[in-house]
Amino acid sequence: MTNMVYEIGILGRMRMDAHSLNNEGTVGNVTEPRTVILADGTKTDGISGEMLKHIHVESLWQLAKVANINLCEACKIMSPMKADGNSQVTSKKKALDAVKEALNCVVCDTHGFLVQEPTVNRKSTVEFGWALGIPEKFYRDIHVHTRVALGEKKREKGKEAEVSEQMIYNRPTRSGVYAMVSVFQPWRVGLNEVNYNYELDNKNRKERYELVLDSYKSMMMRLEGAMTTTRLPHFGAFEGVIVTSQKGVPVPIVSPLIEGYKDQVKKISKGANIKEFGSLSEFLVTMDTLKELVPYRLGVKE
Repeated sequence: MTNMVYEIGILGRMRMDAHSLNNEGTVGNVTEPRTVILADGTKTDGISGEMLKHIHVESLWQLAKVANINLCEACKIMSPMKADGNSQVTSKKKALDAVKEALNCVVCDTHGFLVQEPTVNRKSTVEFGWALGIPEKFYRDIHVHTRVALGEKKREKGKEAEVSEQMIYNRPTRSGVYAMVSVFQPWRVGLNEVNYNYELDNKNRKERYELVLDSYKSMMMRLEGAMTTTRLPHFGAFEGVIVTSQKGVPVPIVSPLIEGYKDQVKKISKGANIKEFGSLSEFLVTMDTLKELVPYRLGVKE
């Protein structure tokens, strides 16, 4: 069938101002921003793929709850254990049966899992690379903040004294244009990779496929990550390409760090199955057009 989709690649550049989505950790009272070193030795700002994937899976979880799409007992409460926290999975003796049970959950199916006993794992169908600041197009600063509580009392040598409690802390603020790469593999939705049979029918696979697409839309409409209570990103420009492939052909991933990345993708793909977008609104519309496709199914003859 010509309307099947095997893989989807999203390559783009997104501008975010005054955010602090991802950090290395805190040393003393200073929170350190993420730093990544590129192949040429250039240091740049970064947002980890773990952070982006977490934002996507949380969006997917919310949409699944609204649509009443099946979640396992662990994923209902967003447990990071996923299938390993599902007694219906861990009670199985055979890997084949454990995976079959785990695939009943949309989060475990699309975002993967690791089960200790029986020992089985599933690679995520959704992949994210680091979002990397374009060199010369990112800026970072550390800001000093204080916490003050006036008018509190304490006893000192039998007397009451008015004191101030003050805590000084330093937090980063970052702005820049970030190169983003992500791959989604619709052909693996519902696929039991122990015996390579599909555990879901076409209708349910299509439902989960569209849920993943909607989760991409949801996450880009509002990136929820670290420190968004006080540093909610000012999301600006978003441009790039969405590449789709059929019949077992991987989508080409050319980093948006490179100038002319769109042209390279077009040359590799010979201009086929490529849709450009120049803004967030165009991205959302383009993602909706992919719902006209159906996830590729191994063994299907045209």
